[in-house]
Amino acid sequence: MFALNATSSRKARIAFAARDGENGRVLPRFLRRPARFFAKVFDGEIVIPRFVEPVGLVGIFAATALYGSVVSGQFGGAAERVTAALGFAVNEVEVSGHRNTSEVAVFEALGLDEFTSLISLDAAEARKALESLPWVETATVRKVYPGKLEIGLEERRAFAIWQTGETLSLIERDGRVIGAYGGAGFASLPLVVGPGAATAAAPFMEMLSRYPRFASQVKALIHVGERRWDVRLANGITVKLPAEAPEKAVERLMAMDEQTQILSRDIASVDLRLEDRTTVALTENAMLRRAAALEARAKAIKASKRSSI
Repeated sequence: MFALNATSSRKARIAFAARDGENGRVLPRFLRRPARFFAKVFDGEIVIPRFVEPVGLVGIFAATALYGSVVSGQFGGAAERVTAALGFAVNEVEVSGHRNTSEVAVFEALGLDEFTSLISLDAAEARKALESLPWVETATVRKVYPGKLEIGLEERRAFAIWQTGETLSLIERDGRVIGAYGGAGFASLPLVVGPGAATAAAPFMEMLSRYPRFASQVKALIHVGERRWDVRLANGITVKLPAEAPEKAVERLMAMDEQTQILSRDIASVDLRLEDRTTVALTENAMLRRAAALEARAKAIKASKRSSI
């Protein structure tokens, strides 16, 4: 048995129920106060108002509905619609820093519609979704309550057009592919062709930039055997450079052009692959003209010999 400090007999019964004799069970501490409360209710010491019952039923039904929504995965959508209806719907989107990324692509990436709530929108997830777009390098997402979304984009920079087979792609300086080449706005970019050209083009073009008179004429770069380069100039001439020390070959070509204006002539290619020899190939028209000139020369020689007899 144990002592009771309360004066009420009802309180004494509650305390006694907590320990049923010396060998009785002891209620856990967190259950003792609820047990005392319900004992008072059952004994009539506490009177519950009549309106509590319907309110309690409503609460039970609401809790059941909430539990069902959570279990079925519909709670997020319901919460989003409720907060949107309360005035937190995204009704203004400000996009900045985009040139090649359309606003439609931004909206689709974020899944925005008239029911999108600014409260339920996850800014970190939105940023990841935007950075998955082809042109987007980095993105920032800022929520301005009650209904404005500010989006800042930093786009990737196209360095060249890379051709593999019949496929044309826009690439960055490090060779990463941005996306398919669409033609508009990128026609001035150099064309790099062949396997390995995407990653090898930047250092090679940096070398060519030291010879601006030559680099300004470059139209396309063809990576041959992933070892060396053929340079196609804007006038159609192909310059074949060696795999080793191509800069020396370019210097030799520049010295030759200074003396003979070889790059302004009607030729098809200049082969600089051998250090001690330069081979020049004429165009088909130039070959025809050369053949005609040789034939005319031969006739003139014959005519001069006949006249001298």
